[in-house]
Amino acid sequence: MINPTLYNIRRERRCELMAEAHRESDLRRWRAMDQMITTPYHIEGFKLWGPMQEWYKDANGNFTISWGTASSNVSSPDLSNYLRPYEITGGELVYNGYKWHMAHYLEPIAIQQFLITSDNNDVSTSPIFQNPDWPTEANLGPIGL
Repeated sequence: MINPTLYNIRRERRCELMAEAHRESDLRRWRAMDQMITTPYHIEGFKLWGPMQEWYKDANGNFTISWGTASSNVSSPDLSNYLRPYEITGGELVYNGYKWHMAHYLEPIAIQQFLITSDNNDVSTSPIFQNPDWPTEANLGPIGL
C-alpha cells in the first residue's frame, strides 16, 4: 500500500507534467512497471463494439469492417469492446500487449564498449560488467524473456 501523501504527489506530478515526456522516467524511477511483468498492458482506443457496431453496416446489413483474418482492419470483439490498434492481424510486435522485464529498469551497455575495453576484441576479457539480465551479445533482448 502506498502512503496517501506519496500517492497524491505522484498523481499531481502525472497531471502537471502530462505530455512532457516525463511519465516513463517517473514510472521507472518509482519501479511502478512491475505489474506489467504478469499482466500485459493493451493500448485501447475508442469503443468500437456494442450498440455502436450498427454504424459499421452498409445498406444491406453487411459489416464494412473486418476482423479475425489476415486482412482485418479492426481488432476482434472477443479481445475488448474497444479498438486495439496493435492487435488487429496478429502480426503486430505487441499483439499480446506490452510486457515488462526487470532488466528494462536499466539500459544494456553497448557491446562496442566491451570491445573497446577488451583484449583482442574478446568481450569476456573486458573489465566492464553488463547490467543485470542483459546479454553480452549484440541484438538480443533480456535473458529469460
